[in-house]
Amino acid sequence: MKKLVVIVTRGGFINLLQACEFVRIAASNNTQVSVLFRDESVAKMSLSKAKEIGFSEGYRGREAKMKELLAEEKKDDLQALLREVKESGDVKFSICRESIRYFDIKVENLLPELDEIQTAESFWNQEVEGADQVLTF
Repeated sequence: MKKLVVIVTRGGFINLLQACEFVRIAASNNTQVSVLFRDESVAKMSLSKAKEIGFSEGYRGREAKMKELLAEEKKDDLQALLREVKESGDVKFSICRESIRYFDIKVENLLPELDEIQTAESFWNQEVEGADQVLTF
């Protein structure tokens, strides 16, 4: 089985959505996928922040339309997206220990879809070194 590693650093909703879509596609095609959320993406991995949909500068003036389109496509709920991705195949979600400290997120407030908390070094040693491919978002 092929192994894909995805490292997600940016926290914009569209970035997270795109990462989820590529992970789902890979997992659906019999690829083992390990994902690490770190840096600003970690801020969206809490129960209180996952529902917030924010857009980058490129979407200025189109925010309302984008929210409408995402709702129509049922892509406006990050927690549900993560759950669907996990159901699509062999997917493991990790969150960076250092980054949760930077955002003062308590472990009990993290999304339950996350499988583990790891240091970047541990993730590298366990996941990246043996990967066939690495993507970053």
